[in-house]
Amino acid sequence: MALLAVAAGGLTGCGQGSPSAAPRSAGSFTDGGVTASVTLERTATDQVRLTAELAPQTRGFHLYSLDLPDGGVDGLGIPTRLNVSAPLIPAGPVSASAKPYGLRLPELEVTLPVYPDGPVTLHLTARLADPRATSTRVLLSYGACSSTAGCRPPVRGHPLVLPVPRA
Repeated sequence: MALLAVAAGGLTGCGQGSPSAAPRSAGSFTDGGVTASVTLERTATDQVRLTAELAPQTRGFHLYSLDLPDGGVDGLGIPTRLNVSAPLIPAGPVSASAKPYGLRLPELEVTLPVYPDGPVTLHLTARLADPRATSTRVLLSYGACSSTAGCRPPVRGHPLVLPVPRA
């Protein structure tokens, strides 16, 4: 469970130092059979857009949905969660790039909301309570499973400390 954070200052995905590029920072980790990559992008003096890509390392694995209740369904499943701590305050709900579907497990008589196999990108807009803040902590929770190969160890509240991009 390595904790890794990388500052990327004013770098963009297509080059360095573009004057019109929003300031950003990024970091990643691998845990529970999933590589998580998080980017913070400063969009206004007091606003930060978070993007988190969760990519199972093995083909044929899916993640549970944001819609899964905190305790799962009948105790089954690990809900996907993206949380932030001070100085960031969520300015709306977390959204996902994929639409969940109901995975029926007849032997357990339960249907679980999951995303299609493969990576899922989460989005969250947050308000920056203190524009002078230099870092924040992002917490990710998720579970990666396969319909045929079982599940990887669940990840609950994995921290990632990132620099707050400068305005």
